[in-house]
Amino acid sequence: MSDQVIKNYCTIENCFAFKLPPRTGAGQYSAKQWGDHVWQGTCKMVAKGDKGLIILEDADGMFAKSPVEIDTILEGVVDSSRYFVLKAIVSGGKKAYIGIGFGDRSNAFDLKSAIQRFQTILKAEKEAKTSKNEPVVDLSLAQGQEIKINLTNKIKKTSRPGEKKSKKVGKKKSKGKKESVPEDWVTF
Repeated sequence: MSDQVIKNYCTIENCFAFKLPPRTGAGQYSAKQWGDHVWQGTCKMVAKGDKGLIILEDADGMFAKSPVEIDTILEGVVDSSRYFVLKAIVSGGKKAYIGIGFGDRSNAFDLKSAIQRFQTILKAEKEAKTSKNEPVVDLSLAQGQEIKINLTNKIKKTSRPGEKKSKKVGKKKSKGKKESVPEDWVTF
């Protein structure tokens, strides 16, 4: 029995998968050229330990899965922020590039954020493991050693917070200037 827990980073109910046309040249894909979707279902980003996975599934079971690693990047398309190209393992174990898309821009953002969050955790764990191997430096003072700190006040003395400044009592009116607000009024 494994002691690792499966973490669900996001679940998006309405996801579409597309068969990609052949790429022309070195340019990016365009979602306009994909045509109608070939699958519709749920997209999940899950992780167990240091293994991440994007799973596309529906009521019939898993349609495709794509591993998420520390350097995985969702390839975007030129004409939309809701569609991506995903290197997936489809049913039968074949590897293929498929297009995935979402009806709402916030869902696409959620998937990208989930991948980033997982990768950030992986990087932090990797850093923690490498820092354990570094020798610990003793920065404490030796017995009898002292530190002297000179604390001089070089700021001009002004009124303290909470002290009321004395004001002249009497009303002066001058042309072109606004009257001052009485002290008991609340101003913002």
